[in-house]
Amino acid sequence: MLRGTVALAALGAIAAIAGPLPAAAADATQQDFMQLSTFLTGHHLGPVLGSRYFAALQKRNPDLVAQMNALGSVIKKSNVANMDAFLELPSIDPRLMETATKIVSAWYLGVVGEPEDAELIAYGEALMYRPTRGILAIPTYGPGPDAWGPKPDTKI
Repeated sequence: MLRGTVALAALGAIAAIAGPLPAAAADATQQDFMQLSTFLTGHHLGPVLGSRYFAALQKRNPDLVAQMNALGSVIKKSNVANMDAFLELPSIDPRLMETATKIVSAWYLGVVGEPEDAELIAYGEALMYRPTRGILAIPTYGPGPDAWGPKPDTKI
């Protein structure tokens, strides 16, 4: 029992010296993404969808974390209370605005990417349906022929 306690203490000391674990860093980055998303959209958002949006956005943009950090820094320095106030700032770096737009677009449309590589993350949970939830049914049809994907090659 004493050996186990010593081993655990040693493991704790090694972990403290080595610094935070990658999972902890990932959790912190995920929290940053959720805080930024909440600011940008003005809505309470779910962490499960948030992690899926974050993964899809990062897959298409390896610099996403750095851009999120820069965007968060501008928001904090400008001391704006919400996205409307942020949009009224006199000069916003177009790259940061593009990052903000992609994050907001993902949450509202439920899709990440351009038509060629679009990835559906959420359908009924997309923010665009919140204002009419309970009043209008969420559409269950595509916007046109072959909208959901190419026809299968099999013959029936």
